[in-house]
Amino acid sequence: MPAFLELPRLAGSTPALALFVMVSVSPPVTVPAQEPEFYDRPYAENQWTYGRRMDESQLRYCVDRRDPDWEVASAIADAIALGLLLEPQRYVVESNIIFDDITKVYAVMLEHCDIHMGFKLIPQGYPDWITVTRPYYDAEYVFVAADLGIQALADLAPSRPIGATMGTSAHLRLVSYLSALPADDRWVTYPMGTSDLALQSLLEGKVDVALVWAPNFWIKQREDPVYDGLNVIDPAPLPPIVLGVGAILLSNETFLRAAIDEAIAALRADGTIADILDEYEFPARAAP
Repeated sequence: MPAFLELPRLAGSTPALALFVMVSVSPPVTVPAQEPEFYDRPYAENQWTYGRRMDESQLRYCVDRRDPDWEVASAIADAIALGLLLEPQRYVVESNIIFDDITKVYAVMLEHCDIHMGFKLIPQGYPDWITVTRPYYDAEYVFVAADLGIQALADLAPSRPIGATMGTSAHLRLVSYLSALPADDRWVTYPMGTSDLALQSLLEGKVDVALVWAPNFWIKQREDPVYDGLNVIDPAPLPPIVLGVGAILLSNETFLRAAIDEAIAALRADGTIADILDEYEFPARAAP
């Protein structure tokens, strides 16, 4: 799933055919309580036909057009590839489906990606067969209002409605904060399936404030002037809610993951990632 959804989604490839042959020719054994790693991975159709790629001079990366940052992520991936003296090869995932199950993403990665850009680095958010890079940028969940009289969340009158992107760490923190307040001092919170729905509800006057992923608000304002009248407000009394964004690989790609982490650190240190974010006026900062 794309980074605009705070749920784990799913480069390099596993020699599944070799694993299959080993299982086939081995003598019968008792199946242990902990099954082999092969069975812990999702199944993709014809996955045994995807072996290790032959051209080691390329860095194949995937970006998902549903992610608001896909162009920014492409520029960062190109910079990572050049830093590793590799030729960048981009594959753009095209889909109109909001939610993809993990098997579909796994299949895309087996066929097209060494790394897949654009994943929120949620602690304990990914299965063991996935490894994540260090973040290349940090972004926030932001509170957005249409009323210029609301400059901070604290300005919102009690009982007024907030549309919050459902299931995100920001939503959970807001609910936790509200549960500690007296009932008469709480805002009403309506869970929204996506940031887009929360922003649409704000435009329609169904909520007074929307809690959304900042890159989603950024892309909406770039693409449609109807969002120009909406403004990010101070989250006080809540602290800023920040998540790092990085890339994922298959967990056996330990060498490539280490090399990419070093490249990201170098690109952060020399200002390359900050320059890319500035070029796009993207609402994030180069991750520390």
